[in-house]
Amino acid sequence: MKKAVAAARSLLIWTVGWTWFSLGALVLLLIGIFRAGALFETWLKWVCRSLVWICGIRVTVSGRENVAPGRQYLLMMNHVNILDGFVFYRSFPGKARGIEEESHFGWPVYGWVIRRMGQVPVNRRSGARAIESLRRAAELIRDRGDMSFMVLPEGTRTRDGRLGAFKKGGFLLALETGLEILPLVQKGAYAVNRRGSLLIRPGRVEFVIEKPIATAGCTRENLGELMEKVRSVFLDHVE
Repeated sequence: MKKAVAAARSLLIWTVGWTWFSLGALVLLLIGIFRAGALFETWLKWVCRSLVWICGIRVTVSGRENVAPGRQYLLMMNHVNILDGFVFYRSFPGKARGIEEESHFGWPVYGWVIRRMGQVPVNRRSGARAIESLRRAAELIRDRGDMSFMVLPEGTRTRDGRLGAFKKGGFLLALETGLEILPLVQKGAYAVNRRGSLLIRPGRVEFVIEKPIATAGCTRENLGELMEKVRSVFLDHVE
């Protein structure tokens, strides 16, 4: 009986949420045509806040004092479920965009929206093309000093709620841009939704903004030390 109720509730959330997302995306596209920066940003955050509320997620945010107004960061957040992006835009107090897999820009609706938003495409496959895409991403980030950019260092959603292995790409991007890394930790999101399931369970998520980590003096030779330093911040919360 409980499973049937949970499935019915989840179906209702998907129906209402997808309808609202489609309408919100359409408005974002229309606003984006006129390049209305402040209005676009306000509507983006409001759509994400509304979607998180529709899903029954109550978010508490801590560590806002660790975000210096006007400063650009490379943000890193643990990758838990399909709702991560909405929780991020609803919770992060500054202006930010994400680093997106190149292939996502070809998706219907979603791809159109992230292109208009100004997400930065990267190719996460190994090889020369991936290195070149990181360089292009670094140039775009440096040119847009009014906003921070978010990377999911695990590269893929967790399978069991534990923190996955970190990939080098985001850290190489940190070296290319010279930006401080600002860890953003989600706690409780795995109980709401998990990889391989469409079931959405209303619940609470803690969104913790940790202190920034400097990248000055870091090189490719000691990149592993930087990765471990950032990873240890997440492990203090997630494990």
